[in-house]
Amino acid sequence: MADPIRVLHVIDKFSMDGVNPSSCSRLFAQWIPLHDKNKFQIDVAGLRQKDSAGEFLEQHGIKVYYIEEGKYSPKNINAIADLAKKGNYDILHLHGYSSANFGRLAGKKSGAKTIVHEHAVLKVLPHQYLIDWLLRNKGDVGLGVSQAVKEFMMKGRSVPEKKIEVIWNGIPIEEFTNIEIEKVAEFRKGLDVPEDAFIIGTVTRLREEKGNKYLLEAFAAVAQSNPNIYLVLIGDGPLKNELVEQAKALGIVDRVRFTGFVADIPVALNALDLVTIPSLREGFGLALVEAMAAGKPIVASYVGGMRELAENGKNALMIPPADAGELANALKRLISDTELRDKISHQAQIDSARYSIEKNVAALEKLYDQVAHLN
Repeated sequence: MADPIRVLHVIDKFSMDGVNPSSCSRLFAQWIPLHDKNKFQIDVAGLRQKDSAGEFLEQHGIKVYYIEEGKYSPKNINAIADLAKKGNYDILHLHGYSSANFGRLAGKKSGAKTIVHEHAVLKVLPHQYLIDWLLRNKGDVGLGVSQAVKEFMMKGRSVPEKKIEVIWNGIPIEEFTNIEIEKVAEFRKGLDVPEDAFIIGTVTRLREEKGNKYLLEAFAAVAQSNPNIYLVLIGDGPLKNELVEQAKALGIVDRVRFTGFVADIPVALNALDLVTIPSLREGFGLALVEAMAAGKPIVASYVGGMRELAENGKNALMIPPADAGELANALKRLISDTELRDKISHQAQIDSARYSIEKNVAALEKLYDQVAHLN
């Protein structure tokens, strides 16, 4: 039997807030246990000191390295290259700007092949654009989570089109369909809303690109004529205080709940009656796929990868980004039309099967096999 292909994921940081695992770290925890252990050995490394998010991965039985040279230190090149050599890694799978910058050079130094994996459509940063241009021929493969991200990698990161593959992210679908009713009831009770309340919710980060200020504006319009409707923002982020103040100014703060970080997203989603994703930019749309798997009626922005995942009027209502009026109209439409809600939620759950974590891992394994045998 041939030796397994050895892959090292390298990421800038395991957590966005220093405590809770990022969406990419959660993907590691879902991907790695599903890989065929006879064919693949998959480990991870982060460019920061050990934290609780790294420990989260260790608790899933994943081997984790901590490269403590500082996110911007050129010493990362030798540190990653040394890890690659000592661990006999065939592939460095790179996530984040610093990991991609240093990792591509480390790949050349160590002989490991490199995959630059982009998960988002980002604002183009002039200094990073220059670095990517200088490194454009140093990487072996680019990987985007959607066609929208592929376009960004070509135009915003100077990755040659012929080198870019697209693999959709995936989710553990059964976790969103096999839910304990008691846990859902407990979550709803914790929101401190009437038992018969209609709850609109979003799983989000409280950051500018998630469009939550437009959601609050839209909800203010919806709430005027719907006294038993509440809004729940599931997640945390740097704009929390600003959004709370906005809710106060709009006169809706008593109808809005900010939950902070929630670990059990499947339970939280199943406690909602309607899900909205008002993002301004979105590389893939993990929150959209999770809501689809949970069988929820959805209103989402027609941006980025979400344009590829959902079809307006079929499995979601799609609206222009940054348009509180259109968002309010779509919410009102679903609130008032039970038949449409049922139709969309039913089709969304069927279509979510396309985005299973198992299909995601199978596609990654196929890519690893191809990359490991590149000349």
